[in-house]
Amino acid sequence: MEILILAVLFVVLFVLLLLIVFLLKGRTTDASARFDAALKDQFLNFQANIHRELDSTRTSVEGAKDVISNNAIQTIDQIRNISGTLQKLIQQQEEAQKLGASLKDLLQAPKLRGSYGEVVLEEMLERVLPRGVWARQYSVDGIERVDCVIKFKDVVIPIDAKFPRDDYIRYLDADDPQEKAGCWKDFVRAVKTQITSINKKYVKPEMGTSEFALMFIPSEGIYYETIAENNHLGEPSDLLVFAQEHHVFPVSPNTFYAFLQIVILGLRNIEIIKSAKELQKGLASLERSFGLFYKKHEVIGRSLEKASEAYRVGDDHILRYKRRLDETLKLEGLETEADSPGLEEAAEFGGEKARISSPEDSKV
Repeated sequence: MEILILAVLFVVLFVLLLLIVFLLKGRTTDASARFDAALKDQFLNFQANIHRELDSTRTSVEGAKDVISNNAIQTIDQIRNISGTLQKLIQQQEEAQKLGASLKDLLQAPKLRGSYGEVVLEEMLERVLPRGVWARQYSVDGIERVDCVIKFKDVVIPIDAKFPRDDYIRYLDADDPQEKAGCWKDFVRAVKTQITSINKKYVKPEMGTSEFALMFIPSEGIYYETIAENNHLGEPSDLLVFAQEHHVFPVSPNTFYAFLQIVILGLRNIEIIKSAKELQKGLASLERSFGLFYKKHEVIGRSLEKASEAYRVGDDHILRYKRRLDETLKLEGLETEADSPGLEEAAEFGGEKARISSPEDSKV
């Protein structure tokens, strides 16, 4: 824009110089006069065009200035919003770090770590299984109490929450290969000690428990390190085999949730079996009732047959009696017809009295 303005000014100065040169020469001829007039007209037109261009340029510059100002204001506002968001994120990160540090301090004590595992275990059981199917702090033999049990059919499945965090953290934090190998041995020793303790305390089928127990590990990392065939050093691990030999199965929150789903399916199947047994009992009772009804029906049928036979015999007797009665009535009718002339003669001799005499008198 500034270059355009400078170019316009340069052209104007050049035209003015030409005009001055021509004026100084003082030409008085008609050609020079016409040329001066034409040059003057061109100069005026050129000056008017320059004014219009300057006005248009000024307007464009002012509009661009307003647009640039608005964009600058919006950009500043966006920068301020981004700055506020970054401050919030930094604050949340600091709070998360403080929370992680607090949780780390909380889990330093072994008792608190055990309580943490128990809380996670009980929370999962509370959310997945119905009440009455599981219990907390269950006494197996009247002495030892397991963290939780699942009551399935006639047995209870003991579940103990273990969290060997310290040995595992030392194993992960170790930098020297020899130190790392030593920490791994300590971790394996701690896990095996817990497995042996669970087996001795809680796996007692003679007391009504299942033939196995679950070792709940609330950390997925520790769980996968427990069941893996090889550790981070590439060395073979026999923890899972050792646990299976002692009838103890490690579970993490994910695998324990899948196990609970299987338990729910089993409970539903038990309810279906119970319903089927109740249905079978109802059908058996219905069969007995129908048998009694059918026996009564047969008795009624036999009674109806006997009544029908008795009716047939009685009907035969009635028919014979009716025939005899009809024959008797026919005989009486003949006798009545034989006695009718005597009555007519009596009527002739007896007058009106004999004609109106009653039938009883006639019978007499």
